[in-house]
Amino acid sequence: MMEMRCLGSFVFAIVLGLSGPASGQRPGSAPAPARVATLGPSSFLDAAQNVVNAIDRYEMATVWDVSSPIMKSSIPKDRFVANVAQRRAVLGSIRTRDWTSIMRVPITKAGGPLPVGQYISIRFATTGQNGKSAEEVVSFSLDQDGQWRMAGYTIQ
Repeated sequence: MMEMRCLGSFVFAIVLGLSGPASGQRPGSAPAPARVATLGPSSFLDAAQNVVNAIDRYEMATVWDVSSPIMKSSIPKDRFVANVAQRRAVLGSIRTRDWTSIMRVPITKAGGPLPVGQYISIRFATTGQNGKSAEEVVSFSLDQDGQWRMAGYTIQ
């Protein structure tokens, strides 16, 4: 369990703690909507902040390692690490980072870029000490096991 010990609160950022079925729910069935709603925006904001803090420490490989299968299937680890490191380096040290939105996005139709499911995206306006600005987006998905995990990170 060395990885878990080293990650500390970072694991909370990736797996938001919806383990096991809700009361009266059969194992293996979809999570009950009421359990999804109990987390609230502040839980996701805290988790997203932990993710961007890990990115600031250049822990991109760890971020990818504990992310959702959706993310892992969309981009290889080495490419994610290289792309994010290159884009993140442009900002240098962070002067300010303010969240601008928290949005719940239910995907109900198959055939799009994302599988059908529940998603939450948190946007940050970020400025480096060098004055350069970027928008960071951290997205989470509700995985089939009832856990919310990071499904994407972008910096533009």
